[in-house]
Amino acid sequence: MIITDLKRLGKGRYEVALDGEAAFVLYKGDLAHYDLHVGEVLTEECRKQIYGETLRKRAVNRILFLLQSRDYTCYELKEKLRKGQYPDEIMESALAEVAGYGYINDANYAERYVECYQERKSLGKIKQELLRRGIDRDTVEEAIEEGRRVQEESGEQTEQMQIRRLLEKRHFDPASADRKEKEKHYAFLMRRGYSSSDILAVFREYND
Repeated sequence: MIITDLKRLGKGRYEVALDGEAAFVLYKGDLAHYDLHVGEVLTEECRKQIYGETLRKRAVNRILFLLQSRDYTCYELKEKLRKGQYPDEIMESALAEVAGYGYINDANYAERYVECYQERKSLGKIKQELLRRGIDRDTVEEAIEEGRRVQEESGEQTEQMQIRRLLEKRHFDPASADRKEKEKHYAFLMRRGYSSSDILAVFREYND
C-alpha cells in the first residue's frame, strides 16, 4: 500500500489516503511517530500497529466518552465513529469491546425508551423512533409488547386515554365536528403514531 495523500483536516488531524483512497485519520504527532510520508509504502506491520495501538484505543475511548452523557444504540455509536472516519474494522472491534463491558445493549435501551415515553407518546410513534435509531425490528417489537403489558397491568394511561386527552387539549369534539374536521384530527392522530382502531373507537365514544 502506497501513501498517496496526507490531507490536512484542521485541529492537527490528517486524512491518510492509501492507493488513492481515504483510509483513516491520524494526528500530526501520529504521522511523526509512525514516520509516514506521501509516496512511501505503508507496510502491513505498520498498518496493524496503527489500527491496534492507536485507532482502536481512540475509538473505544470515544464510545466511552459518549456513553457518559446518555445511552446510545449500537447504530448511533457507529454513526458517530463513522463521522470520525474510523475504518469499518476498527468500528466493529471497538463496539464489540465496549458491548462486552455491558455498556451497549439495544434491548435494554429499547425497554427504557418505552418506559420513559409511553405516557407522552403513542407506542406506534415510539416504535418508529426506535427503528430510526437502528434497533432491529424484533427487539423493538418485544419492548413495545412489554410496555403494553405493563401499561395494562398497572392501569396506567392507555393509548385511547392519550387520544382523549389530546382531543380535549385541541378543543375537538367528534360528536359535533363536521367530516372535514374529523378527517383533519384523524390524520393528526395517525401522524402521532396512534392506530386507526383506537382513534375510531374514541370517536365512536363521543358519538355515543
